[in-house]
Amino acid sequence: MGEHDTSGLKLFDLLARQWTLQEAVVQVAFNHEDTAVLFRLASGEISLAALKDAESPKIRTRMELETGRTTIRPRENPVAPVISPQLLLDRSLPVTRFGSQGFAGVDTQGSLVQITAGGQVVPKATPGDTTVTSICSSPSGELISIARGATLSLHNPPDMEVLAQVDPGHPVTCQSISSDGTKLAAWGKGRLSLINLKDTSGTDCHIRCDGPVTDIVWNDTSGHLACGSSNRHFHIIDLASQHVQRVEGYPAPVRTVAFSEKGNALVTSGAYRLAGWSSTDLPHDDLPGTPLSTGKPGLVVIDTIAAHPTFDLIATGYANGLATIARVGTPEEMMLHHETGTSVSALGWSRTGEHLAMGFASGKAAIVTFPAQLFK
Repeated sequence: MGEHDTSGLKLFDLLARQWTLQEAVVQVAFNHEDTAVLFRLASGEISLAALKDAESPKIRTRMELETGRTTIRPRENPVAPVISPQLLLDRSLPVTRFGSQGFAGVDTQGSLVQITAGGQVVPKATPGDTTVTSICSSPSGELISIARGATLSLHNPPDMEVLAQVDPGHPVTCQSISSDGTKLAAWGKGRLSLINLKDTSGTDCHIRCDGPVTDIVWNDTSGHLACGSSNRHFHIIDLASQHVQRVEGYPAPVRTVAFSEKGNALVTSGAYRLAGWSSTDLPHDDLPGTPLSTGKPGLVVIDTIAAHPTFDLIATGYANGLATIARVGTPEEMMLHHETGTSVSALGWSRTGEHLAMGFASGKAAIVTFPAQLFK
């Protein structure tokens, strides 16, 4: 990670656009086209910010030819405010992608709504007889899965045409679609179902997996799933053998897990440093696998993480408000920001990896834009 000159300002102040929102930020989400980011608050309210920035750090960055040093000049104008639609979402459900530009959420009445990148709210589906218990989309936003108890319905935006209905045989409270959009993992009541989205006539398999599961991520390359938990453990599922490995002993809940494709690693939150393993040798049959030491050990728990989509970098958010970026398998770590008196509550990279969205329990929200010269 390259040398820079902040001209007396902190790096974060030069790279980030910052806002103070009314409640704790519990989720950050980019639309698929990387034109907008949504901040979901603990109250169910949302705020949106456009990624287009007339004074982007990429414009304000230059390299001195004689020294090779990169300099970033400060902003000259105030940051544009966020857009906060008059909308209250169900606090227990996440926001997901809706098509290439928008987002989808469930309001407090149980209706599915589309939220455009510009902040317009468009009703898409009225409440059903059964409460929505989970919602997710494919990475492209071209397929949405809605769970109402033990019934899954698959929809095609923008008209919400019902493509299929699936009964996994158990209630669903957490689900995730694979990166290629062909498989769905659905968890609830200690059972994980794998569904082939190319042929939804039956469920591929049921796997016992205790919870509560809060996060499911796919690694299509190695054929594994990782399931985060609100308890002090997480699970690794080998899709070929359907073997479940429980990894425990964490000092805090392992709410977020991530596969780093470039770093060839699985990493998790919930420890005093980034806990990680080589994707080619994950814990299995109670064998430890190949652990990877990433970043520096400390005395504060990591609450949330996000893996960079193209580099071997992990954004980490600590319970004391510290945010860093670490390189997988090395002690190399860049301090990005320290927000005192609060915790980092949400992190997420844009699809291109140029932007990192950050949320804090204090209600602070930020978008950090990284010039290409920064990561060498």
